[in-house]
Amino acid sequence: MTYENRFDLSLRWADMDVYRHVNNVEFFRLLEEARARLFLRSDDASEILAGGIVVASQRLDYLRPLPYRTDPVTVGLTIAAIGRSSFTLDCRVFDSGEGAEDRVYAAGSVVMVAFDEQAERPRALQPTERSWLERRSQTA
Repeated sequence: MTYENRFDLSLRWADMDVYRHVNNVEFFRLLEEARARLFLRSDDASEILAGGIVVASQRLDYLRPLPYRTDPVTVGLTIAAIGRSSFTLDCRVFDSGEGAEDRVYAAGSVVMVAFDEQAERPRALQPTERSWLERRSQTA
């Protein structure tokens, strides 16, 4: 799979566990940072953030240990599905650089749900949100 949304992220010393590789929980921090950059990097980010979105579920398969290093890793995100009130991001954590997608450390998905904060329940995606997602989606 090709990831048009790629974010090079630095590891922190604190990310390492007793086995001298990046702790499994820290992979979720990397995914969170990549999502934030995806939503905030464009001039029209308010279209996706105006109504409120929350993480409904996350799934991550750990494919190989990621030793601590000073070189960044790349998080690739793609919008894989758009529903009535939710969308799914496919995610990968892999090496940075040319041809690096071959060395994948973790792969998974995140389901994001449009959320009405006052009613405290899911809501339908607004037309501007759906349009924003479709412009960045491989399924559009």
